[in-house]
Amino acid sequence: MKYSRHAKILELIEKYQIETQEELAEKLKEHGMDVTQATVSRDIKELRLIKVMVDKDHYKYARAQGAAAVGGRA
Repeated sequence: MKYSRHAKILELIEKYQIETQEELAEKLKEHGMDVTQATVSRDIKELRLIKVMVDKDHYKYARAQGAAAVGGRA
């Protein structure tokens, strides 16, 4: 379950400009994954996601350079 959720998170942050953990949790719920904010927070840490500037007022989640693939090692 965790690995499929991690894969879905990576897919979602590539497809959408997701700025908050709450937005990410909502997108996961839209895709049939009922998660809490605490779970999303742990997943973000485990996936080594970072926030990158999109424009002067907005940031989005992205993979850090050199971050491991799902189930792999950096």
